Amino acid sequence: MNKDNSRQNQRWYDKDPTLSLAVSFIRNSSVEQQNQIADRIMEKTAQLGVKVNQIQVLLQRRWFDENEKLSMAMEHLKQVSEEDKKLIAIDIINFLTEIKT
Repeated sequence: MNKDNSRQNQRWYDKDPTLSLAVSFIRNSSVEQQNQIADRIMEKTAQLGVKVNQIQVLLQRRWFDENEKLSMAMEHLKQVSEEDKKLIAIDIINFLTEIKT
């Protein structure tokens, strides 16, 4: 597989290493922490203009689809700019680092 094809097959959150790390942290968090993170993501994306009614999850095949709240938050996160994704990812990493210490 050439380099261009492998990039096309990447998950949307793997395109940025910071976001990929944040998603990995989320995946390894407890359900309670995932719900807290989902709330943070929803708050931040709402401030950026993402509307709840605009998002609808049709297929539930991803690991985060098992948690409806987190699934919705991830769809919201997917809608913001790359720059905003990175800022939210940093916030998630900092939040999880703070509660782990």
